[in-house]
Formats: sequence, C-alpha cells, structure tokens
Amino acid sequence: MMKPKQPTRNVPLKDLSRILREELQPRREGDTLIPRTLHALLNMGRIRMQEALLAEVEKKLRTVSFVPLLIGPEFQEYKEARPHHAYLVSGLNRDDAALLDQWGACNGDIVSAWIVTELPAYAIAAHLRGAICAWDMEKTRRLMFFYNPLITPILHRVADPKWVEWFFGPMLSWWYPVASPQEETWSRIEGGGRSASGEPVPLNISEELYDALGKDTFPYQVLNLAEQTCPSAFGRDSCYGVRLARIEELLEAGKQLNLKIKSDLVAYVLALLETPEIAKKQPWQEAIKRAVAGEDRLENYFRHTLRP
Repeated sequence: MMKPKQPTRNVPLKDLSRILREELQPRREGDTLIPRTLHALLNMGRIRMQEALLAEVEKKLRTVSFVPLLIGPEFQEYKEARPHHAYLVSGLNRDDAALLDQWGACNGDIVSAWIVTELPAYAIAAHLRGAICAWDMEKTRRLMFFYNPLITPILHRVADPKWVEWFFGPMLSWWYPVASPQEETWSRIEGGGRSASGEPVPLNISEELYDALGKDTFPYQVLNLAEQTCPSAFGRDSCYGVRLARIEELLEAGKQLNLKIKSDLVAYVLALLETPEIAKKQPWQEAIKRAVAGEDRLENYFRHTLRP
C-alpha cells in the first residue's frame, strides 16, 4: 500500500480555475479518450448561517445539477440534518467549463472542495455517501463531515490507510481552501485516479484520529462562532482563508499568554475581534492574568463586562 503523498499547497484562488481546466483534459487510453468530470462540494450548513450567501447559492443552483449527499434510506435517522449537510454540484450536460465559469470565482465561503475524477456525477455521489458515516471507539455510528476543509487533510493524514486509499482512489484531485493571511489559497490532495469506486471501507475513529480531529478543527469552530456573533469584524471583502488565518493568529497569541482553557481562548479571540483596542486596556490585561493564574475565567469577564 502506497503512503499518501503530501498535499500540494498554496495555489492562489486566481490560478485555481486554470489548473482545474488543465486537469480536466481527457486521458488517452489507446485510441480512446477517457473524459474527466468536475464537481463542487458545498457545505450547506456553513452557507445557511449567512442569509446573503444562501440567496446567492440558491440562485446559482437553479442552473446546475446538484444532489444532497445525506439522502437515502440508510440516512433516515439524519433527515433533519440533510439541508445542512453537503451538496454535490455538477455541470448540466457535463459542461464542466460552464461550471467553472459560474463557480470558479467562488471562494471557500461557498465551495468546500473541487473534485476532478473520471466517474460521472451519480457514481461519485454514491462513492461520497459511503464516507458520510464513521464509527467511534464505542462502535456508535457518527456523521463524518469529510468535506470540511479542515477535516479532509486530517483524514488524509491520520485515518486508516486502507480507508484513505479507498476514499481518494477514484479521484484525480481533491482541492480544498486553506488559511492564508493575505489571499485565499487552495491545496490539492492527489487521488489514485481509478475509474471505479471499489467496495466501501468503513472508517473507524481511532484514538489518534479522535485527538487530531478535536485539536485541529478548533480554529474552524471558533471561526463559525465569530461569524455569527461579530461578522462585521472581518470586513466585507475578507475571504474564508483570510478569516481563518486571522482566527489562528489570535488563538496562537492567546496561547502565548498562557491561556489554556478553550472557553478562555474563545473569549480572547471574540473580544479582540469585536474591540481590538481592548488589548491595551488595564482591566483586560488584569483579567488575562487572573485567568492564567486560575483565579477566574476570561470567559466571565467577556460575558459580564464586555457584553453586559
């Protein structure tokens, strides 16, 4: 079994459309040209949190072929989550160029992943459905948000190699947005390029994977909260990758001050996003000292003083 290659990183958003068009060139097998298809994954849970963004996406969805992934009798218990899960978007009549023209300029706010494959839309949708659920250490079935751009690289790096080989096997590329302080950039996971899906491999969440998911997705959770509580702090033109990088920068600053409890780190980030000038205020600095000493929680100061 081959070891997964490290993702190709830091492709600017402005170059992504060109690279995807190049990857879509058909593969020659003897005298036959094997076509490649392009698909976009939308994180509808994230999109539905922003009314203007949802309106934009719903308008675009009228001109493409799309399917919710969380659909089918095997997912009946999750039917309430269906509108907030992932949609797989494909071009009408296999017009991948038109799909790129319409969605290629979209940043990570809308498209969580671009997938290049030799499978048609119905086959890649069926393949992705095989990865929707995982089994935790108590053998309980859980939803796995594999399309989350923070979770995808963790799965690629830490999950059972047999699952990784199966999941990325029929894909040529899986592109996902990454944090960047200046402009949005994308990373590429190289797949196996197979022309068939293969029998699904169950994903069992090991202790190592559980720890990685809990640790590495924390910035994403804080970003989701910040977007709901103080969206104006990011600026109208700030894209997903830049916002995520800002959250990671503030979390690191909080850790450098020896804030270790997650609720205190969240309070630190939200306070500085809402009121950057507070960093120089004596009461704020004293509140941080008390939190570090274990005398009080920064979360309490944030809730009762900054947000009375």
